[in-house]
Amino acid sequence: MKLAPLMEEYIKNNTHDDWEVDCDRFIGFIDIMGFKDIVARRPHQEIKHMLLQMNQTRNILLNILGKNYKEGSKNQDTRVKSISFSDSILFITKSDSPKDLFNLSVTLRICQEATIQSGLPTKGAISHGILTADFERSIFVGQPLIDAYLLQDQLYYYGIIVDNNAESKLKKIIQNGNNDFPNNLFVKLSTPLKFGKVTHFNLKLKNLQDEHLDYLYNSVSGQVRKYVDNTIEIYNLMKFNEIEKEV
Repeated sequence: MKLAPLMEEYIKNNTHDDWEVDCDRFIGFIDIMGFKDIVARRPHQEIKHMLLQMNQTRNILLNILGKNYKEGSKNQDTRVKSISFSDSILFITKSDSPKDLFNLSVTLRICQEATIQSGLPTKGAISHGILTADFERSIFVGQPLIDAYLLQDQLYYYGIIVDNNAESKLKKIIQNGNNDFPNNLFVKLSTPLKFGKVTHFNLKLKNLQDEHLDYLYNSVSGQVRKYVDNTIEIYNLMKFNEIEKEV
């Protein structure tokens, strides 16, 4: 008797989650900046405490923003899930619906702002496409995961950038005027990458204070400080863009 069919049947009978393993979905990839240096310079227990705090923030956000009530039911439907490994966090949506992109975007924005406020900045990217998300077997594979990782690696400020595949879906959602998706979540800007500036959609940050950015600025020097300079510049452009729309 083969083991694989038995495992398939067991998972099918004991899993109450109706997520498809393989489908088109959005993903958000976040990476902790300078994690290697942090591990080398800070006490182990301090690093563990920071990661536990980040994990707690992530779980709270997923419980609040990653779930919706099913239509005509009192049961909640999980729309966003997350896994973490070492210095990276992956957020995965159930589908590629406008509502799922909204839930993912708000979750990522609050998470990104929280990491900057805590002095442990991150950067990330959003991608879209077919992804295998098998939480039972811990298998996660697909082009969106690779694309998001590579794009965030190029990013040269503490923020969240949107790749071309997710941008295509985002534009269609905005053009269709979907009520589940407000237009002020993203802003198109000349975005600093490691090799120069390129126009991209970025997740709009809203709740940063000068003291948070000053702390980051005073904690680094040399080339790394350029990340902070670029973050300040982009954040000011995001605020200006918001004022422009209100006028």
